[in-house]
Amino acid sequence: MLRVAYIKNKNVWLWTEGLGSVQLTASANVQDLVISDDGQVIAFVREPSYFSPEIWAINTDGSGERMLASSTDLWATYTGSPGDAPGGIGVYQMIWRPGSHILYYNTRPLYEGPGYMGYYDLHSVNADSLEKATLFSAGDGGVAYFSPDGLQIALSKPTSISLVNSDGSNLRRNVLTYGNVITYSEYLYHPSPVWAPDSSGLRVVVPPADPLASPLPPSTLWYIPTNGSPAVFSGNLLAIPFAWPDTAISPNLGRVAYAKTVGDPGANMRELHVANADTSGDAIYMTGESLEFIGWLPNSTQFVFIVRGSGATTGTHVGMVGGGYTTLSTDPTLMTDISWPDETHFLYRWRSGSNWELRYNLLGGAGSTLIDSGKIWTYDFSK
Repeated sequence: MLRVAYIKNKNVWLWTEGLGSVQLTASANVQDLVISDDGQVIAFVREPSYFSPEIWAINTDGSGERMLASSTDLWATYTGSPGDAPGGIGVYQMIWRPGSHILYYNTRPLYEGPGYMGYYDLHSVNADSLEKATLFSAGDGGVAYFSPDGLQIALSKPTSISLVNSDGSNLRRNVLTYGNVITYSEYLYHPSPVWAPDSSGLRVVVPPADPLASPLPPSTLWYIPTNGSPAVFSGNLLAIPFAWPDTAISPNLGRVAYAKTVGDPGANMRELHVANADTSGDAIYMTGESLEFIGWLPNSTQFVFIVRGSGATTGTHVGMVGGGYTTLSTDPTLMTDISWPDETHFLYRWRSGSNWELRYNLLGGAGSTLIDSGKIWTYDFSK
């Protein structure tokens, strides 16, 4: 059964397929949420007062609203000197361990001015027992990517990826290292590794250290074994700068896709390339103005891409490796946050004036299911 948790008017709502939507919280100030993979618990960040966020949970039947981490708990993770303390401690990432109700999270500083970066720590809290643990203090952890079986975590930081068991044991430090990627902005970049479906290994794409260097250096592909041995170089991609290749790798790790600038830079023409994971068999799928690769469908043979501009191919589309494409929208500005509960159904936010509609579609099917509309911020799903 598909369940979609989402934030509307700063509260938590839940849509259940065949049953519709219900509002689960009423105290507002909700900023982010994630739903457990069994669809039973939603964790969310609430900020009842400025710079004092908290992590809460609620069961999807509307019962058991409880605090998982108070603002005091978040402050307790701070390890810097008092003189350098930020205005508050916020949540950088929340992620459920697969097959459990254990929430993992890491933190970030909250400042009055701009800037968004993590402390690269890692903590956990059991949403049923409320048992808490710190796996890594600031700088020793990273952004967490769980293996599908829930037994291992890849920890991604701006200059390295490490592996660890989900209980914090068997740390394999720095299985891949790389140069800090210059973002020319006030945030730090970390790569997004992709686990094999059987949890046997990972692949990752790392952008060049300076994305504005000329000539453009390549992004590099790597395979990471889980036994602690060093990562294996798999090839290069000349992906466009700042369209970070976090979604390049297919779910089965068998393919990569990316956009590449061609011709006069002022024309902003790009090629969409699809290749094997070792970059062999690289083929041009399409050329279009301001073309952008968005991500793969679960079947690893279809993918979403956007063409902007005014040409005949302008719009948001689903392509097929070696085949044609299906158009989702001829206006590339209307549809965002596309995700796939399975290879034939997709969720997305649709811009409607100053508001957003949350919708559910069958690929290639007529019409769509309106989940809700209004001030909808973000969503997550379980099936």
